[in-house]
Amino acid sequence: MKSLIVYYSFTRNNEKLAKYLQTQLQCDIAEIETVKSRNGFSIFLDLLFNRKPKIKPIHYWPLNYDHVIVIAPIWGGKIAMPMTSFLLNERSNIKQYSFITLCGGQRGQKEKINKYLTSLLHSAPRYMIELWINDLLPAAQKDSVKHTSQFRIEAEEVIKYHEQLKEFLVKERSYVAVV
Repeated sequence: MKSLIVYYSFTRNNEKLAKYLQTQLQCDIAEIETVKSRNGFSIFLDLLFNRKPKIKPIHYWPLNYDHVIVIAPIWGGKIAMPMTSFLLNERSNIKQYSFITLCGGQRGQKEKINKYLTSLLHSAPRYMIELWINDLLPAAQKDSVKHTSQFRIEAEEVIKYHEQLKEFLVKERSYVAVV
């Protein structure tokens, strides 16, 4: 089976996660980039008005892959709008997918995102994995939007999520080995 990782990362946290998974799975990877540069204010406006920013084309066609691994942050309980733009553009070209996010973390958010993705892509994700930045913070900084939004993960810290990713990686490698 052929897999493609497609990621969006404003702070580069999800990029580090995507690159970690790429090294584990040895698959193709594509970054979602917006046509116009982003900042906190434009992100706020996207969330407020449900705007979908224009994105640059990627160099891979999702239809050529059996499985697309979508990686993006969650902002205000929603998938980052640039990734939503990609999913809307490519939904008819995605056969199977999984969604993985490195985000601040909020209880009940995973179910809401899963329902949204199922509605948007007309099928449920094979895997839905939510990794919380909150799990890496010292006790005094936990559950603080300020600290989770300002946190920048180091590449070597991604390994701390390996246990949460283990089942996904084992299954994904076994799918790849079958082909």
